[in-house]
Amino acid sequence: MVLKNIVRAVKNIYKPPITRRYPEVPTELPDRFRGLQKLDKSKCIGCGICANTCPNSAIKIVRAKVSPDSEKTRWFPAIDIGHCLFCGLCIDQCPQGALSSTKVYTTGVIRWTHEELLYTPDMLAREVPVGENGE
Repeated sequence: MVLKNIVRAVKNIYKPPITRRYPEVPTELPDRFRGLQKLDKSKCIGCGICANTCPNSAIKIVRAKVSPDSEKTRWFPAIDIGHCLFCGLCIDQCPQGALSSTKVYTTGVIRWTHEELLYTPDMLAREVPVGENGE
């Protein structure tokens, strides 16, 4: 048994590695990858269909500023990324196409506390930096 394992190890020394070197070499993602959502505030009408469609009730409709320098407020979705399935139903059901999916899956999603996973409309619209390097 031991000799068999040694023979297998010697054979595999010259083969290329199978594991991915993720932090150093980013993984290539397919075009249809569903990552962190992005909100286009100019298209959002605040109807709440995304919140009603969410199977985990991870989306709440909250009042927020239209733009950072404006005093005008409207209703926008806020997403609890900690409870999100990334199923894409909110994106599919949005009548205006205000929500879209990005390829961000680590810099914006991995956090130490649950409170950091509550994404406000400003964070979803990327008016406030999401990850360490802005996205």
